[in-house]
Amino acid sequence: MTRTTQPASKRKAYRAEMSANWWLKSAFTRFYMLREATAIPTLWFSLLLLAGLVCLKHGPESWQDFVAFLQNPLVLVLNIVTLLATLLHAKTWFELAPKAAIVVVKAHKVGPQPIITLLWALALLTTLLVLAIAALY
Repeated sequence: MTRTTQPASKRKAYRAEMSANWWLKSAFTRFYMLREATAIPTLWFSLLLLAGLVCLKHGPESWQDFVAFLQNPLVLVLNIVTLLATLLHAKTWFELAPKAAIVVVKAHKVGPQPIITLLWALALLTTLLVLAIAALY
């Protein structure tokens, strides 16, 4: 014997009308969308690095063309926007980390500020290390 399942109601399900700019009505969702939009400059920078590697592989003339491209004012502005987007993303990520990973030391929960400070210190240390290595070469 087969059973057929019937919907709980024969009425059409309610669907609230939603405009395309629904997210502009709340400060929380505007900031959320801004934070999520940081993926776009990250994509730009990833493609830029990939292009740099390809140019480096193809020799000095190709590399010089890439360096000239980097000196274009529009590219400089895009890279500054990318830096700002990356810093915003890092800030929000570092503030989220203590909520995702609860740290307990000697039976006491560590507050968020030491974790956030440690993450910024590690980011700064990593940046300085990369700059020091780049300065050597």
